Amino acid sequence: MNAKGVLLLFLPFLLLGCNSLHELELEAREHDSLKARMQRLGEPLEEDQLFFVPETGAGAFPFEKGDVLLLRYTLYALVSGRELALESNESSVIEEQKLHPSATQYPLQTYVVGKDEWIKGINRGLLLFGSRYSKGWIGIPSKLGYGTSPFGRIPSNTSLLFHFEIVSKQ
Repeated sequence: MNAKGVLLLFLPFLLLGCNSLHELELEAREHDSLKARMQRLGEPLEEDQLFFVPETGAGAFPFEKGDVLLLRYTLYALVSGRELALESNESSVIEEQKLHPSATQYPLQTYVVGKDEWIKGINRGLLLFGSRYSKGWIGIPSKLGYGTSPFGRIPSNTSLLFHFEIVSKQ
């Protein structure tokens, strides 16, 4: 086999390697950007590729797998260096951010601990609260969010920022 044949044989592998390096670079940039944003909220704890900033004064709220929690939440997407408020069930946030209220936004959100019914980042992030905190922020990289697939107003490869408050347990 001549040099041209060898090059054609290995070219796909070379391109895959370059693509992987590019993806790693993008992932590192996203990580640094998300970490910087979380640092503006407080001292972030980093665990399992997620960031968590508990709110001071938010006491413990013990829960375990199978418990049904009632939550207040606000979802932000980090788009082009800006936070874009997308959804909330807190009326003050809805008014302040000029979100379109819907019937599903005002009630408290139910969440069954350990039941993977939401994106990976939320499921893992809420477990970070554990029995330690009842209120805080979770920073979710795109690969634990919606990844390369756009979802509603969330573009592909977008980091998410959630503010959660555990209100009660049913």
